[in-house]
Amino acid sequence: MIADQVSLAYLFGACGIILTTYYLVQQLTIRHKASKEASRTPGKSSHRTDPNAPPPKPTPIYLTPEQVKNRDDRPWRPFRWPYHQTMSIFKLDINHWLDMDKYYYEYIKEKERVYHSYGPDNINWLPGSEDACLELMEMVKEHMLLRYPLLFTSEDNGIHVKNEITGETLDFSEPLKLDPLIYVSKMAKEDFYIVKKDDEGVHRLVAAAVPFPGGSFGIKFKLGKTLDVIHGHVPYYTTKLRPSMERWFGRMQPADLIERASWYISWDHKLLLNNVYALQAGDKVPSDVEPTDFNVRVERQTLRRLPKSKAIIFTNHPIFYSIEEMKDEPLVPSLIRKIIYEAPEGIIHYKNFESFRDHILPYLDSLVGRQVENGLIKRETPIRTLPSYPFAYFVNDSNEEKGWTNPSHPVDYRSKLQDEIKKGISMEEETFQRVSATAA
Repeated sequence: MIADQVSLAYLFGACGIILTTYYLVQQLTIRHKASKEASRTPGKSSHRTDPNAPPPKPTPIYLTPEQVKNRDDRPWRPFRWPYHQTMSIFKLDINHWLDMDKYYYEYIKEKERVYHSYGPDNINWLPGSEDACLELMEMVKEHMLLRYPLLFTSEDNGIHVKNEITGETLDFSEPLKLDPLIYVSKMAKEDFYIVKKDDEGVHRLVAAAVPFPGGSFGIKFKLGKTLDVIHGHVPYYTTKLRPSMERWFGRMQPADLIERASWYISWDHKLLLNNVYALQAGDKVPSDVEPTDFNVRVERQTLRRLPKSKAIIFTNHPIFYSIEEMKDEPLVPSLIRKIIYEAPEGIIHYKNFESFRDHILPYLDSLVGRQVENGLIKRETPIRTLPSYPFAYFVNDSNEEKGWTNPSHPVDYRSKLQDEIKKGISMEEETFQRVSATAA
């Protein structure tokens, strides 16, 4: 993909949160107009405006490290049709702000590798962001201790915290031994972006811990930039997003927590740089890649405000679902096939669908035919958003304690992830040099 496009994708997670912000503002505007009606229906309103409402506290869940090793998190299926007309924004249950699953250990170790390899290109902060970084660190620590009391333990009221999964004890005594965002990256598997309003009332990216952008490098080229600069080439920004974004950011209160999911497709599980975004303009997927190797990378995203510093926190958590494991889920292959060919051209180009869609079309056709033969759908079944959107149909068949393992096609790609990371280092370095040269 061309370097400008890759670079722009970086701020809010590759191919996801930039467009998310547009739709977030759009959906919040709609919901704000109906706030009185929504307030009478518990769970329907995704945005509250009471500045005195405290942030919610999580409920403890007593997962052990051994249980986490086999735990799948909520099964996202964020496929919708019509693709460009709707974008569900959901009120975030605080218990799911920082989720836990069997890939946690691999994600934390990959964060360490990325930081030691690329440092400030993926984790960095500006002077003036210290209060927000410290507040985020304390909030993440408190959340982990409260939500996962058997996974994060402390005998001295949080001065020293042991991560029972990695075995590392984090020393929070003052003066801090590490920078706040490093502590955050050692506790949570999510990526974090910190946005603050400057003295002129303009929101800027002031700090970021983003080891897993999926499609780019270069936090140092984004820090300090305004949202106008970062979103300069985003579709609909000038005409629809810009007038309302700052207004909504100004209204958001600490009790307002929101989540959603975006997605794109690649043929690997790497977190720092997926194969689809290592391609240069006009490149296609290698012909020897098996169609069954293709995965949907879901970017689970949240948005909230810190109560003291008033900084806005974006999080992004990538997780992979192979198309193969979703083959028996009614309409999923049909939706993917329709979206990669019939979505608006800007989105098709933005997510690089042209690079692989012809390669996997016969595979998708076979899966759709298989669903017809097995009676899962009829050939004339309309293609529409899933009834269980944004989750898989089996989401209600499990719960937080059990987790949400796919009942038909359980998947564990941990060993494959590690192998792909090792083999992909040279590709990372080459892409990093190319993108950095362009961004500079």
